[in-house]
Amino acid sequence: LTLTMLLALTSFPSEFRYNAVHHRLCNCRAAFGSDKCLLPIHEDAAWVSDGMAKESAQANGYLAWGKTPEARRRRAEEARIRALRRRERHLPPRLFELGGALKARFLEFMAQVPALAEECLSLPEQQPRSLPHARQPWTRFCRQFISEIVVLDRAYAMFEKFVLDVMGNIIGKAVEEVKGMAVPSGVVMRTMQDPFRDMQTAVLCQRLGLLKRRVRFGGPHNLVHFDPGVLVKARRLVQMGTHRELCTQAEKMIAKFDALCKVLVDIKIEQIQPEMVENIELKTAVLELEAVWAECQFLLQQEALDFIRDLLDFLRAGGLDERPRWLLRIGLLSTEEATAEAGEEELQRARVTLFETLPILVYIDEVWREITAQRDGKEIGALSRYRELFCPKDDRHHTLRRDFSKFDQHRFSKFRSFLLGTGDDDDAEKNVDRGQVKYFGMLYRQLKEVGAFPLDDPQNIIRLATAPEPQAGHENGMTFGRDVVKEQRRKKLAQEAHARWVCVQRLAQTVEPQLFPVERPMTPERVVRPRQKKVSGRFRMRQSSEALAGSLSGRTPRAGAAQGAAALPDGGSAERTPRPGTSGP
Repeated sequence: LTLTMLLALTSFPSEFRYNAVHHRLCNCRAAFGSDKCLLPIHEDAAWVSDGMAKESAQANGYLAWGKTPEARRRRAEEARIRALRRRERHLPPRLFELGGALKARFLEFMAQVPALAEECLSLPEQQPRSLPHARQPWTRFCRQFISEIVVLDRAYAMFEKFVLDVMGNIIGKAVEEVKGMAVPSGVVMRTMQDPFRDMQTAVLCQRLGLLKRRVRFGGPHNLVHFDPGVLVKARRLVQMGTHRELCTQAEKMIAKFDALCKVLVDIKIEQIQPEMVENIELKTAVLELEAVWAECQFLLQQEALDFIRDLLDFLRAGGLDERPRWLLRIGLLSTEEATAEAGEEELQRARVTLFETLPILVYIDEVWREITAQRDGKEIGALSRYRELFCPKDDRHHTLRRDFSKFDQHRFSKFRSFLLGTGDDDDAEKNVDRGQVKYFGMLYRQLKEVGAFPLDDPQNIIRLATAPEPQAGHENGMTFGRDVVKEQRRKKLAQEAHARWVCVQRLAQTVEPQLFPVERPMTPERVVRPRQKKVSGRFRMRQSSEALAGSLSGRTPRAGAAQGAAALPDGGSAERTPRPGTSGP
């Protein structure tokens, strides 16, 4: 009684958040022009908007699926409703009407209390029973008082029933979700040979994702999709055996999943807190499973395991020198740790090496192996694992492969040296081909767009990739077209590829840490050769002709030529120095 009266007198909140779901007073008339609530609290009316959409499509089929502005408006409105249904519910206006009526009736009753009290005190305490109508004042007072109480009680009972119904639907949904997860958890925990165990595991993963959509448990990740196939691959991986570090991670994920099942089986319904975040044991189990699941979902794939083997072979074969491999280790550290260990300048180089140089080198190595195999008439096989796992699917790969097919081994080696910033300085000065350097730069930019990643902090990459994907066509109350939907999906796939690359690099550095130096390698000093002064061809021809004429006539070259030859630096005289192994100019 006290709680209900306080709710009526202090005004029931018209907007609040409960278990990550926004509850507010229904505004469907203003937002959608509908007389019915499209986002009701009651579960049995949750799909009323779909029924209205079907009626609209049947009545106006040519408009509902056509290309007219009205058809596009209706489709956009339905997409907006489906998106809002995930995160918003509407309180019925009747709740506030009943609350206002109870408040008004209670205040009216309180205004009459002084008069009723005065009338009660004026009644005689005892009257002789022999007198006729002796008890009429008391009877009249009691009838008046009871009538006031009945009117107040009627308003109170209607409001209380409605409040309990609304709160029961709000709280009952969260509790029912946990109760629904307890049954499949018991099946998963009881026996390993149950033929329906995989099905119950899939049901549990689906309901866990729905619970995560409604409840924000915190933590660095926000997974809302738990693929049961990841658990199947983890169990198979443990049985088959592979890298010890990866098996340990798979075993950890299986153990955390079993721990969550045990919590759900042992939990008592009467002890469940309506606000799911306040269930500490459940919250801890979910966050621990989520932390290990976030990385395992990117690693427990056969293609990823094959690529890790190829990557380690690439590094063992000398694909990168010692200093770039040290930069790879620095690049995987957080910004604070990397800055403290190597400095901001080295951190920037490390991120470039991790997210640009190494991906491009692996990409062109796969492309060149395909081209070489095709030239030798060998079967290509599965050589493009990097492209399949980390690159967007478009036609630019065919363009790049066509460009590289025009290379020979020497030119491919020069382009690889161009990427690494190495090469023969003497050759670079003698054989400067500015057109080729410009072409290499253009090719590098194309490879960067296709095969490289943004230079982000690795600690935030997985968190962004595990965030919930925005509802197709709708975000923050705005409805987008088909092109924007495709762009959203492309961005999400790019984030997942970025996170998969970070997870693969972490596992590779864990499997073979000796490939990644801990100490900073010494940078070899570059030997700066003296720059030779260029001599024009006309000067060389004139000097040679004078020298020949002098030798025939027994004279020496003219003084100006001799002075010019003497003025040149070492190795740059007018007379050509014989190459090693030759006998003359």
